[in-house]
Amino acid sequence: MYTADSMDAKARRALAIIRECVAADRCIPLQHFVDRMSERGLFWPDVLAIADAPTGVRGQGLDEFDRPKWVLSGTAADGVALEFVCVLDTDDRGHVTVFITIY
Repeated sequence: MYTADSMDAKARRALAIIRECVAADRCIPLQHFVDRMSERGLFWPDVLAIADAPTGVRGQGLDEFDRPKWVLSGTAADGVALEFVCVLDTDDRGHVTVFITIY
């Protein structure tokens, strides 16, 4: 079973920020993310299920704007294995998570 203990410190911190952003409604789903959710018949609870209990959290370096990029894998509410890609950003109010794609 994948737990916070099996993640390195950077992955634990990234997951904490993503969860904080989700709880505070500080998320920006890009149109590509929304389109992919629609194409795959996914809903926001599917994303929440992965963020709540990921089976993997891995860094993907930096995006084109030098923001840390992360991939979370897990199981959607209906049992389907999924991954989503997001980047961590900040604005004048604090942390923001930008959701890039889901597959």
